Amino acid sequence: MIFQESRKSLANFFNSVKKEDMEDLLEDLLTPAEIVEISERINIFNSLQQGNTQRKIAADLWISVTTVSRGARVLKFWKWCINKYTK
Repeated sequence: MIFQESRKSLANFFNSVKKEDMEDLLEDLLTPAEIVEISERINIFNSLQQGNTQRKIAADLWISVTTVSRGARVLKFWKWCINKYTK
């Protein structure tokens, strides 16, 4: 229950943020490492959606194949709405 309430609260909060404030807000909320990690995950999703192999993505992004595999599992099994926002 706490997870779903938190998720809804975050969604409402981010929906109220002006586009020009988003980068500063992310910097306020997240550590630099968290920002890099989220960006990396989005890059993985984009590359997978473009049809790149997991090995190529790992080499291009300088990350492990295991990290790419986690992203591939999200797209394969959960998808949620990530497909709407990745290319």
